[in-house]
Amino acid sequence: MKITKNLLKTTVIIFLASSASVNAAEYGSSQYLPGFYGDFGMGIGGASGTYLSNFFGYNWAENTTDKSTLLFELPGIMHVSETKILGGTYSGGFFPYVLRNTYATTNNGIKQESQRAGAGDMYGVPISLSWQWENLYFLAFEGIVPPTGSYNKDRVLNAGRNSWTFDNNLSVTWSPDEGKYDLSMTFGYMVNTENKATRYRTGDEIHIDYSAGYYITPSLGVGVTGSYYRQVTADSGEGIDGINPADTIQGEYSSIGPVVTYTAKMGDRDVSFSAKWLHEYNVNNHIAGDYAILRTGLKF
Repeated sequence: MKITKNLLKTTVIIFLASSASVNAAEYGSSQYLPGFYGDFGMGIGGASGTYLSNFFGYNWAENTTDKSTLLFELPGIMHVSETKILGGTYSGGFFPYVLRNTYATTNNGIKQESQRAGAGDMYGVPISLSWQWENLYFLAFEGIVPPTGSYNKDRVLNAGRNSWTFDNNLSVTWSPDEGKYDLSMTFGYMVNTENKATRYRTGDEIHIDYSAGYYITPSLGVGVTGSYYRQVTADSGEGIDGINPADTIQGEYSSIGPVVTYTAKMGDRDVSFSAKWLHEYNVNNHIAGDYAILRTGLKF
């Protein structure tokens, strides 16, 4: 099962995107999306080589007055080197992001709709280090989200956020019983810079992703995966004038759902597939919704 897990992890070190449904930060957006830190093998850095991957997903969320949808795709490339730093294996990569976002709201019987499609803020991983001690794996990596997506402060929806995000992450995987079981978790702490167009800085955010899985065969695994998100510091900047900073620490939610992973042999290559559904719960100041996600990965 080592080949399967290595391929799974290196194709999903991290993928983030602008989410239109988190109501804590500026315009109710965050670079975090639940489920995008992987599922099986979160802490496994993978064997040396170059990996191609693709994430495709759909998010739908609504309440009595608002409805939003997000269709997104994140192709990516990741290279795992043979270089050692502090005893860990170095890797890096980048992941472009494209999306189609819709939002509709009804106020006093009047319905307003907006939509946006195009390139969003890409995600870069300039450094990632992985270690292994028998069946215990660790992965530490820095994610950087530059403001590459289209942005205009007068729009209701934007493909980008016009600010930088620095995402500090530590993942761990424990795979006992000769790798038949997989227990994984990622903890991340996100720091955002100020949006220069609005003079608004979103506060810091934490996120936790987890997975508990079992390999029925060396190539087929099933499990439960989920996440937790919360903004932990107040927003700041001239743009929050008239708003109590304490009132900006509001966004919080969790998600949980099933996951299935399968690795197929295509010629002399392993190709991994992962499908999962996540349902949000314990939602605070956030439009609760669901995510359907399909992931594929291929090593050169």
